Amino acid sequence: MLDGFWYIAAESRLVRPGRLTATVLANQAIVLVRDRSGTVQALEDRCAHRGVPLSSGRLDGESIQCPYHGWRFSTSGACLEAPVLGAGAAPKSACVRSYPVQEQDGWVWVYMGNERCPIPAVPPPAFPVPADGSAVSLLRMSMPVKSRMEFAVDNFIDPAHVPFVHAGIFRQRKAQRLKEKEFIRLPQGFRTVSANVLLPNTIVFRAVTPTLAPAKTTVDFLMPGIHLETFEVGTRWGAIMVAVTPLTEHSTRLDFTMGWNFLRGVFPLVWLARLIGGIVLRQDRRIIELQEQGHRHKNTMNLSLDSDRLAVWYRQLQKYHLDQLAGVSNLQHPVPEKVTLRWVT
Repeated sequence: MLDGFWYIAAESRLVRPGRLTATVLANQAIVLVRDRSGTVQALEDRCAHRGVPLSSGRLDGESIQCPYHGWRFSTSGACLEAPVLGAGAAPKSACVRSYPVQEQDGWVWVYMGNERCPIPAVPPPAFPVPADGSAVSLLRMSMPVKSRMEFAVDNFIDPAHVPFVHAGIFRQRKAQRLKEKEFIRLPQGFRTVSANVLLPNTIVFRAVTPTLAPAKTTVDFLMPGIHLETFEVGTRWGAIMVAVTPLTEHSTRLDFTMGWNFLRGVFPLVWLARLIGGIVLRQDRRIIELQEQGHRHKNTMNLSLDSDRLAVWYRQLQKYHLDQLAGVSNLQHPVPEKVTLRWVT
């Protein structure tokens, strides 16, 4: 798990005023609080006195009271009172770590920094919008996965699993053919753009465009684990973003956002999108957890094919980021400026 990035802590609607919301993010216990102004604050879920989770305490206006000795902390982490010292007295050095927070696209993002990168240099990745500015319907869902983060990221940047893991939804096995994809470098990832894509004759693409007209697609990978895909068919536009969120060393969450600008508010389409989104995430979860299972006894992989190159880049980008934080000089970005890869799907 990498410091120096924004991660999704929770869906915004689940962080309600007057409640303490506990979560775990990148091996850190965190409590989320929506203050009276409606702003979400994130604190380490641990009292600075004896370490009791603050999420087990009581939210009193703009402060959190620990249930053990009644110590109170502001929603920014400052200690306001330690009753044992007398009313209103507090040890000024006793504070709780706070984290930068930003709400965006219906999610609460928390920045996980360290002494080398304490302040975010950029905002969280934003869900895209159509070029014509048309309104978009959004659908969000999350799914826990019993696996390390790396295997979940591997799954979403891997092109070759689609005809097998998602047979009949995104691809038909009998329709596989040779593909050539040109990739370009991004500052923290890579991108491929395809024009005049022939859409497979599956339920997903029939819902998007009944005539299966050619599409333009753009697929980005952004560190530390963001898969972002957009498509355009005439004036119809849609996008999917999957944020792979690390919880612990061997548990992850898939935070999924889907948006579209056509047939907005049509219940059957919303129902179909939620149904298919859930099916696809469960299919991905199954194969990710199977990979985790297979690596319990032997933690090796063969990443020698063009279709594996993206997984190699991902691992190299992790090292590149760590070297940047360490101040290593003369670093070379691991992704070529432009390269063509080939595979059959």
